[in-house]
Amino acid sequence: MIRILLSLLLGLGLITAPAAKADSCSSLRSGWVADENSKAGSKQWNQDVPFRLSADFSRRKSANRIEGYFNATSLRCGQAAMLTLIGAPKATATIYRTGYYQGIGARQVEKFSISGGWNFKATSKYLPGIYLIKLSAPQRLSSFVPITISAPNSKSDLTLISSVLTWQSYNQWGGYSLYKGPDGKRETRADSVSFLRPYDGDGSGQYQYMEMPLVKRAEKLGLSINYATDLDLDKDPNLLQNTGSILLGGHSEYWTTKMRDAVEAAVDRGVNLIVLGGNTAYNRIDINGSEISNIKEWRTLGRPEIDLIGSQYLALGFHRDMVIETQMWPFDVLAKDSVIKGVVGYEADSPITFQGPPVETIARSSIAPNEKTVPAMATYYTRPSGAGILNMATNGWVCAMENKCPWGHRFDRATQLQITRVSDNVLRATSRGPLGKWRTAFTQNNAPS
Repeated sequence: MIRILLSLLLGLGLITAPAAKADSCSSLRSGWVADENSKAGSKQWNQDVPFRLSADFSRRKSANRIEGYFNATSLRCGQAAMLTLIGAPKATATIYRTGYYQGIGARQVEKFSISGGWNFKATSKYLPGIYLIKLSAPQRLSSFVPITISAPNSKSDLTLISSVLTWQSYNQWGGYSLYKGPDGKRETRADSVSFLRPYDGDGSGQYQYMEMPLVKRAEKLGLSINYATDLDLDKDPNLLQNTGSILLGGHSEYWTTKMRDAVEAAVDRGVNLIVLGGNTAYNRIDINGSEISNIKEWRTLGRPEIDLIGSQYLALGFHRDMVIETQMWPFDVLAKDSVIKGVVGYEADSPITFQGPPVETIARSSIAPNEKTVPAMATYYTRPSGAGILNMATNGWVCAMENKCPWGHRFDRATQLQITRVSDNVLRATSRGPLGKWRTAFTQNNAPS
């Protein structure tokens, strides 16, 4: 009788049927990373977009390209971003999620025929991750557009912060970066740059060589991982509330004040900070709408980066071996007295000559006989909260994993395997909570006699 009455009322229009259920953005299930990476990768994901370095490390030759940019660097489930096309009015957009995928590195999720002004919506089929949208058009060279999908409300062992502020500062698309002008000279560089433009190189910014090798390893290990950009961290001080560790890749040079405050607040409540790069947090920068400007060194503002990461930028143009100085984590997976060839540089950090917290030196750059120089040093220390702060102190670490460093350094397979083993060891540790609870830092204050 009730069913009949409801049907009658619906038919008469006296009550309305429930609205169709919107796309579900439910919490992530346990083991989702392993499940996702058990799927087949797409070997063709980069076949018609030759790998090209971004920033001031490469200069483009004139060519007809299809390129684009979104009006946002990241999305959460249910949000959308608009894509602007440059080079053609229409294109094919193939959406790839990057991860391990049996070593292939990416999986195709969807493909669309689009025109300028297309809105890409992050539905539930787009799991957290860093996505590369490949743009293709007739008689045009293809390129990528990166976008991050984030789920900060879900618990995670670690959150990778993608360093888009740094990518954009070096991006010379259109002729200008914060480093160079169209003539390649520093004197003609821009005072501000905009996110409303494509990246140079292959369009993916510095992602493929400064972060993607880490993403592949973390997802191969099946770790519970979230993704965000440094712009997200600037906008949302609560972004790190549900994660156990912060992971930074090879080049995270530009930080806003809100970003720095958020990271410091996180480590002071027990969130680990893992820095697998160099020259980290060297420059402070402002965000004004879609533009970034007003560069100042943190150390000139009374907040040197060493206060947070334990060491800080020392030199440019380094190219040295890394001499391991501990048999404890994270280097306990290598043989005693190991040396990792050529991985220190191009930019490197050190605690020496700077005033910072007591740290344990876990590795240093090689020094030639009779040489008088300040060595670069990888460091580890713990905060009173129990958080561990690891700084590998070289921006050659991540790119060396796949032999893709932009300054000409090359690495043999044995060296790549050493770096990968240590990186896996670092990443696994993020599932154990605050590092300081089980890995003591032996500093100058408590070193064994």
